[in-house]
Amino acid sequence: MGVLSALAIPRITLQANWQLEVISRRMAADLRLVRQSAIFYGEPCRIDFYIHMNRYTLKLPDETQQVDLPEGVSFDGNTTFPGKPPTIQFNSLGRPSSGGTVILKAGKTYRYIIVTPVTGRVRISRIPPQHW
Repeated sequence: MGVLSALAIPRITLQANWQLEVISRRMAADLRLVRQSAIFYGEPCRIDFYIHMNRYTLKLPDETQQVDLPEGVSFDGNTTFPGKPPTIQFNSLGRPSSGGTVILKAGKTYRYIIVTPVTGRVRISRIPPQHW
């Protein structure tokens, strides 16, 4: 049993870390998509974060997409975006309703998806952002 555990645990950890990287990149891409859609369509678009359901929803003018976090990855606490559920909205100029951070975790590994206030720049970090 000890040998099997020694072989299985690193693989499970590797899988969860890989899933964390994939969903972090997907979420950053989705945030950029929502921003670009708001500019293209000339109307507000948003993402709602359902923390306790490990899911987020893109609200675009022509569709709504729901994205579930993969198994082993979850939100770490709340996002810094306001609202119930927490929401970030981009206006027709691509400006976010507020800046903020979404924290994702897999085991002891974290990713921070950061949206800069005013410009709406989206980036992923391995370290927590400085508060503005």
